[in-house]
Amino acid sequence: MVFLKYFILWTLSAVPTQHAYDAVVASIIVILTAVSLFFLFRNVVKEMRKGSEDKRLVKKQDDKEVKDDSHLIVEHRATNKKSGDILGLINQAIYQAKEGAIGVLFYMNLDNFHYFSEKYSDKETDKVIIEIEKRLKKFATKGAIVGNFKDDNFIYYLSQNDINSEVIKETANGLLKEVNQPLRTVNEQITTSIGVVLFPYDGISSSSLIKNAEIALYVSKKEGKNRYYLYSQDLIEKEQFNMSYYQEIKRSITNDEFVLFYQPIVDIKTGKVIGLESLLRWNHPVMGILPPGKFLNVMDLTGDITWFGSWGFEKIIQQYTTWKKLYRVRDIFISTNLSPKQLVVEGLAKTFFDIVKKYDFSAESFCLEIIDYYTITKSPVAMNNLAEFRKYGFRIAIDDLGDQYEIIKDMDSIKASIIKICRDDTLKIMNKFEESDKIIRSIQTAMQKQKIVIVEGIENEEMIQKMVDLDVRFLQGYYFSKPKSAAEISVIFQVPPWDMNTFDKFYPEEKHIE
Repeated sequence: MVFLKYFILWTLSAVPTQHAYDAVVASIIVILTAVSLFFLFRNVVKEMRKGSEDKRLVKKQDDKEVKDDSHLIVEHRATNKKSGDILGLINQAIYQAKEGAIGVLFYMNLDNFHYFSEKYSDKETDKVIIEIEKRLKKFATKGAIVGNFKDDNFIYYLSQNDINSEVIKETANGLLKEVNQPLRTVNEQITTSIGVVLFPYDGISSSSLIKNAEIALYVSKKEGKNRYYLYSQDLIEKEQFNMSYYQEIKRSITNDEFVLFYQPIVDIKTGKVIGLESLLRWNHPVMGILPPGKFLNVMDLTGDITWFGSWGFEKIIQQYTTWKKLYRVRDIFISTNLSPKQLVVEGLAKTFFDIVKKYDFSAESFCLEIIDYYTITKSPVAMNNLAEFRKYGFRIAIDDLGDQYEIIKDMDSIKASIIKICRDDTLKIMNKFEESDKIIRSIQTAMQKQKIVIVEGIENEEMIQKMVDLDVRFLQGYYFSKPKSAAEISVIFQVPPWDMNTFDKFYPEEKHIE
């Protein structure tokens, strides 16, 4: 710009006044044109070099003697590499694909890796990523493009003429199996979820394929993880309802569209409500009240579930304050569910306790139900939160018996005063499933250890009688009440929908306790 300034001054001094203006304009046009051509030329050269490098990488194996089928184009997870490089290689493969060739992209994301990374150091975590990448490289066939895309995401891309559903199935299952092998770096196992897309049907560039693969990956996570899901054109429409929550969640919170419903927990020896479980509902402006099955899985996958912690707990205390003023509910506790993602929030217990103090309540009036307990046992943050909750005086309920019913042997070490039996386990007992003996043993062990047992899913008197036979007196389920709004629960406080003496018949040898 300094050069341009002096050039113009020189032009004005060297040219007669009447022609000065035209000369300046002409000079500026010439200079700007030259500058534009310079930058255009530089960009063209840059792109030509990049294209040459991509071609060199793609044809790398053609310049060497191929000794075996494992000679691959592999994107290594090095500090000087970027995710764009592997996308460039896929674009080159697409550009050079022969007519009729089909490409299949497997987009992988490690399951629950954030819990894993919290347990181990960054160095150990990086080693795990590298170990998994090496496995995928070893597994890969000739010509595959394989690598760590970013963070804990991996890409495996194949392009050939004979790709069919069987090839896709075998490859996807092979990838799942490879990732799930015990790790050498640390004494752990991990799984992955996979979204699968096809070129040219699901995209004609690496970026469009990745975009659609992320949707397929989302579905595989939602359906239980450790599996693959093949993208289809109708998937966006089919999942649009759920996918739209990504954009709607924060707006809904701001607009106060989420509400709490409550389900009574009943002592069948007295017929009285001894507690309430709070349950989240979405009062959608278009679709009305939505149950948690319509949104909680999405919130949990995206991490949006964590906002419910302090927000929901404060709502509970505010409601309890109202009930306390209007009704005699001092002996009733209110519980709220905490997911693993909520429990790994630093300082969660302190946040809850500060809210309790703000409203001048006792922490004992509130119970934290820990779902997926055995998922968080290896998380120092989550276990520290549990210890802090107990220190502050909160009640703790474990709503997870373990996949192999580990709770039976762990009952002494579990610092919780309440064990909850979920509806599925209740139905297994009633239908005499193979697992029913272990569930009953869990109940008996809990009571032997002086823990309170609450059984969910009670729907009829036959279930009540079965629980009485097992010496369980605290029950919850549709037989007593469906989850209801705060206003409807207020009615139950005044006039319970059941007769207080209804349950006498289940204790014929005992006098009804008042």
